[in-house]
Amino acid sequence: MSVTCAGTGGASSADEQAWIARALAGGAGSPQVRVWIYARPAVVLGASQRTRPDMEQRAAACDVELCTRPTGGGAVLAGPWLLGVSVVLPAGHVLVCPAIVESFRWFGEAHQGWLRSLGLDCRCIRPGDVGEHGPERRWACFGALSHWEVAAGRRKIVGLSQARKAGGTLFSSGILIAPPPWSVLCDVMGMDVRHAAMLEASTISCAQLLRRAVDPGPLAASLGRALCSSLEGAGMRA
Repeated sequence: MSVTCAGTGGASSADEQAWIARALAGGAGSPQVRVWIYARPAVVLGASQRTRPDMEQRAAACDVELCTRPTGGGAVLAGPWLLGVSVVLPAGHVLVCPAIVESFRWFGEAHQGWLRSLGLDCRCIRPGDVGEHGPERRWACFGALSHWEVAAGRRKIVGLSQARKAGGTLFSSGILIAPPPWSVLCDVMGMDVRHAAMLEASTISCAQLLRRAVDPGPLAASLGRALCSSLEGAGMRA
């Protein structure tokens, strides 16, 4: 199994998307896991979202990278406040269920277990607990809760997404390790600043729950180990 914690030397969201493209194009022969520490801010759009010239201009004015990922969902504000995860599983892997929602279960539960190992009271959102969210929230990944994502109470801390390609299945996550500057995301996306208050109220980070600053390096390493443990356990049960 290939596991790498990337970013201490300056990884960007563009580096992440390039790695994902290579991993999927090459056809994953075995699970590949990468945990990302982002050196600079970026707005990462979901697969169904589209960049516009005005959005590109605002991103440049904010000195924020702008890119698109192959998975669905709303825009993500990457940066030093976020850990990213990319897991590519080969076609036919036991954890890739026919039902897309059920395929998220192992991924969400692995994050839940890892957060609880840090002493954080977090839980996966089960399908029956998702609730309804309108477009005023779904434009941003962290604006709404979805199946098997992880929250403390109803405040989201882990966002999940998935893409199925011929070369394998990609599972991606973003974990808030510190409070993001949500106003930057709103600026780039052309959303009213009131949405920043909404995002702040509906999310929480590891630093807020622990009531101290966190070092992303050790967190990334321990998260990588937790994901590998989940994958190895699934392999033994198959």
